[in-house]
Amino acid sequence: MRLSIKQIKSDRGFTLIELIIYSALLVIISGTIIGFFVQLVDVVDTSRRGRESIDNAKRVLDLIDQEVRHADSVYTPTSVAGAHPGQLGLETTRDLPTDEENTYVDFYIDDEGLYIKREGQNADLVTSEKVRVSNLVFTILQDANGRQMVRTQVTIEYKDPKPGSGGSNSVSLVSTAATRSY
Repeated sequence: MRLSIKQIKSDRGFTLIELIIYSALLVIISGTIIGFFVQLVDVVDTSRRGRESIDNAKRVLDLIDQEVRHADSVYTPTSVAGAHPGQLGLETTRDLPTDEENTYVDFYIDDEGLYIKREGQNADLVTSEKVRVSNLVFTILQDANGRQMVRTQVTIEYKDPKPGSGGSNSVSLVSTAATRSY
């Protein structure tokens, strides 16, 4: 049985140069794909951190606005307005303790978290432990009818910003609510 030259060349396999070229192409393509996935994971993580900050800021403003709308008045002896860290005290008839005609609700910052404290109860953390309140300012206003209004300015940021990301994943929101008028 005699083999032709074409059969011998086709049975030899790959040359060293061909293997090096294929390997280089594989490394380049793999590097591009891995780089794409690393960037995708980074974008998803940054988005998650930003969403956490936004969700907490919205939750803070919603809760404060709700309590202000149900309050009879701002309790000025425990309120700190116009500066960070602000503190807001409200006099209310909502969720009254037994045998009481009115009660108090306070919002304040402790250990970078926002807390709500109702009279006779333990303080509750409003914000997630993953974020910090870097700015909280209350401004006491009055509308044309003499009702007290509370303007709340809050800045929330993710506690451990990603190194080298250039951003702190912080969000600042402002809201105003009036006390009830009945």
